[in-house]
Amino acid sequence: MGNLRKIAALPLYALGRLASSVVPRQAGLWAFGSGTGVGEGALALAEFAREADPSLKLVWLARSERDAADARARGIASVPRGSWRGFRQTLRAQVIVVTHGFGDVNRFGTSGAFVVQLWHGIPFKRVHIDSPEAMRVPIVSRFGAARRAIRAAYERSGRGIGLFAVASERSGERIRSGFALTNEQIAVTGDPRDDVLLAGPEDERRARARDQVATLTSDERARTTRILLYAPTWRDGGVDPSIPSRDDWMRIAAYLEAADALLLIRSHPLGAGNYAEGAHLSDRVLFLGADLVGDITPLLPAVDTLITDYSSIAFDYALVGGEILFLAPDIRQYTGRRGVYEPYENFSGGTEVTTWADLVELLEANDTDAATHARLVGHAEWLARWFHAWHDGRNTERVYGEVLRRLAGEPPAFALRSRREGGATTHRAPQPATTDAAAPPPGRAAVAQTTIDELRITGGDSPVLELAGTLGAEIPRSLCIAGSRRRLEGEIDLELASERWSARVPLLSSRWRGPLLPPPADEYLVRILNEDERLIDVRVAAELPQPALYPELFRLTVAAGSNGVTLKIAAPLRDEDHGAAAQKRLAAEYRRSSAPVENAVFLESFFGQNASCNPRGIDRALAAARPEVTRYWAVTDASVEVPEGAVRVIEGSAEWWQARAQARLLVVNDWLRKRYRKHRGQNVLQTWHGTPLKRLALMRSGLRPRAALATFREQARWDLMLAQNDFSARIFRKAYAFRSTIWQEGYPRDDVLLTGDGDAVRERLGIAPGTTVVLYAPTWRDDRPGTVDHLDVARFARELGPGYVTLIRGHSRTLRPGVDVVAENVIDVTSYPEISELFLVADALVTDYSSVMFDFTVTGKPLYFFVPDYDHYRDRLRGFTFDLLPVAPGPVIDDPAELVRRVQSPEADREQYAERYAAWRARFNPRDDGHAGERVVRRLLAEGYLG
Repeated sequence: MGNLRKIAALPLYALGRLASSVVPRQAGLWAFGSGTGVGEGALALAEFAREADPSLKLVWLARSERDAADARARGIASVPRGSWRGFRQTLRAQVIVVTHGFGDVNRFGTSGAFVVQLWHGIPFKRVHIDSPEAMRVPIVSRFGAARRAIRAAYERSGRGIGLFAVASERSGERIRSGFALTNEQIAVTGDPRDDVLLAGPEDERRARARDQVATLTSDERARTTRILLYAPTWRDGGVDPSIPSRDDWMRIAAYLEAADALLLIRSHPLGAGNYAEGAHLSDRVLFLGADLVGDITPLLPAVDTLITDYSSIAFDYALVGGEILFLAPDIRQYTGRRGVYEPYENFSGGTEVTTWADLVELLEANDTDAATHARLVGHAEWLARWFHAWHDGRNTERVYGEVLRRLAGEPPAFALRSRREGGATTHRAPQPATTDAAAPPPGRAAVAQTTIDELRITGGDSPVLELAGTLGAEIPRSLCIAGSRRRLEGEIDLELASERWSARVPLLSSRWRGPLLPPPADEYLVRILNEDERLIDVRVAAELPQPALYPELFRLTVAAGSNGVTLKIAAPLRDEDHGAAAQKRLAAEYRRSSAPVENAVFLESFFGQNASCNPRGIDRALAAARPEVTRYWAVTDASVEVPEGAVRVIEGSAEWWQARAQARLLVVNDWLRKRYRKHRGQNVLQTWHGTPLKRLALMRSGLRPRAALATFREQARWDLMLAQNDFSARIFRKAYAFRSTIWQEGYPRDDVLLTGDGDAVRERLGIAPGTTVVLYAPTWRDDRPGTVDHLDVARFARELGPGYVTLIRGHSRTLRPGVDVVAENVIDVTSYPEISELFLVADALVTDYSSVMFDFTVTGKPLYFFVPDYDHYRDRLRGFTFDLLPVAPGPVIDDPAELVRRVQSPEADREQYAERYAAWRARFNPRDDGHAGERVVRRLLAEGYLG
């Protein structure tokens, strides 16, 4: 909505620019504002400037009477931000200082002023034009022209900033990208708001902050008792998913009592949560919201332990030196939607938890285990080193001096120094411009950095990334290339005598003991770790390889930035097929093609993300019955393994377009998408990907006309459908208004459940004999497409105990955006090629509303329905095609503890649900007998769909 208001206000901006062209700026008039009140870096700079030059006229643009009163209490004149006086003062000010955006002052009067942006934190989550969420406008942002207009508005706003102060070069590179700034606009001076965390003796800072907390909370215990601060970020208007349950509050209250501690709750000023139950249960739960204090930074020295999720407060608190605990239950959804500048494990140190129960356990471990405490404090120290270039409490002084230099037309002293020279990228710590400037922070510029001075790709058909460089103060001990769902491990060689190191990382790897394949298209970070498994700050001084195509493998671009070396891997499209213009040409040729059809089949599952499901079952049967028929498998990139004897065609390649135009039969399990056009002699077999419990397509309530039209257009492309049973056939008729032929021959994807080798799959997964395997396979959620996190899989596996392993299988829609779950006795099998093989090894299935419930019963093994959001999903989110509760062939559960108990003792449920299970199989698995693929292929041949 903020972007929508900006678009609506464009005429007022134009009037403001016109006024600024005729109203002169007054030298010595500085206007200040902040989105959180009288505070942040704006207040620090105002007070420093007033002391440094009493002749300056300072005015605070107040959002409210409270702001005005706070400004007066500090001896700073104020005017209402939105008033005529506020517009006039903004219009006349020579210098304008903000911490959030131009709206901190009167946004229509900023044109032509020297704007100092003191932003409100080091970015972890992507900001402005780097963030899809920040660029989103309801309805409007669907259109390309609107998105370009929004981006242009942000870029134009960035050009109006004269100086953007940042804490470090690493922070500066993110700000430069998100705000579309130049290096010269950015000053690596340190953040003025953080001076209060470093200036003066530590005991005085702590005592002063604790006195303030005691006053604000009216609780004298805050002067002496241990203080924990919970400060989550906001979620774009959404509710904090970490609001404790009653059981959680009981655990928290017990811990606070035992530890003699207070818990301060600090909701984000833009997204307050309801934590009242905690205060009712314990007088040790106190609130420190924005209604009490706008700027929390001066109070951080009072805090012994910080608890947060993705908030930049972690970077500020790192300067205090206490431990930081990360509570992130929605990590995959949040990082996928907002976008982040680095892997979360960098930010959290890999110690994040997803529940309050786990957090309390981590707090107890921190109190009793020296190694845990050292790791948490060590990560805070690492954050301080990596993200703060200055540790001397003189950031405001540097900002003030830089403003004066730039107003006087002198060269900047602290401009961002990271730059690219030809193919090389260097990163240098900021150096003082004059001898009387503050010294570099202790332990920063003086510490020798590890460097990368050689970087190349070798190996031809089996490419290898080779790196080498000089050793710094931190010795590299391990190295990998990490993406969201793939990690390539490397080997490091140390030459201590010559102070050199080198490493090799093969870019092809085998996963699940399959063939050597490239990693999926993604951006990968080269992670170099020290013996404490923390990232090493590496200076890149190597000539980087030029972007290149490695035929049949990938396109590779190597870059260097604030996080080190990144590899962008893309599908291996040839130069003549690569890019928008080439795809437009190939699409036009595809539409015009009149070539005769080939006796071949074109197969695609889940938009080419894998080679699985019913198309895979048909491929298996066709290869056995008619091996001479060409089988083209459409895949997104070369990381997808295709069946033996099949021809892989990369989506977008000339071969892909040709196979799509000339294959006699197309077999797909999802939509063909808008670029498809049927050619003479072609037919389409739509196998779909499951019996539907949830409503589909035209059955969904609130379906928009545009979506309904797309549904009618799509189903008109299908000549033939498969249905697992009579129920599915009736649903497909209704959901897609499908009037053509539907075959009920069983599901080819389930043949393997009766013919496959479960022991071979167990070996491929590395599961020891005798281990009980539980498969958790939830469906996706329309309102949270990136992840499903109702079951804490790590905790579930831990509570099952020894002798169990939990496989987690995300939905196909979470394959690319998600990240693998890493926990003891948990194997994330989301990227495993074929889910049906997982049913073979699973001793039990836990699901919710996924169609896997209709396939797994072919095995006769127990299944459990874990559905804590049942009412919401049924009544508001999607709706059901039938009532599950009376007929479910297994327990329907909403409590994780009960789920653990049921899985551990399956015999009682097996007997209780035996009749339902048999009725379910009779209804939904009548022809799943291991020969469905054979029957489908026989009919395809007999009825002329293939020759």
